[in-house]
Amino acid sequence: MKKLIIGLTVLGGLTACGSLQQIAAPVHPGGGAASAPTARPVSSKVEQLLAEANRLADRVKSGELTRTAAADQLGAARLRIAGANAVDNDNFAVYRQLTVEREAGRIDSDAFRARLEAHLREWMRRWPKYAPKPADPAFSNFLLKLYGLPPLGY
Repeated sequence: MKKLIIGLTVLGGLTACGSLQQIAAPVHPGGGAASAPTARPVSSKVEQLLAEANRLADRVKSGELTRTAAADQLGAARLRIAGANAVDNDNFAVYRQLTVEREAGRIDSDAFRARLEAHLREWMRRWPKYAPKPADPAFSNFLLKLYGLPPLGY
């Protein structure tokens, strides 16, 4: 559970505007009791996105980047690592819009997390009937991993 909270704070760290040092901590996947052996396949693309998010979180923490700039760089990395697909494009658009709202002070980090999680859960609900499915919605699965939710398609 502790790792999940750290993961969520990294996501918030890239998008929230207050208390920079507290929420831009790097995420180190696995090792927590909540992530004990589950037969949950994880794409190496998801791991690459996690590594990039950690790198960007460090740059946000140091003041090198704003959270919106970090989100934009994560979006570029997403396209480079995993390519574009309708599901990831939608989830990134929501993630970026929430980042902008958070940085502008229109929502707080709790509202950011709640709204993004609700959007991800909606994709989980739609996934079984969604067609055509992308082969590897890596960015969506990256976000789902941060929220401790199962990846799409499994």
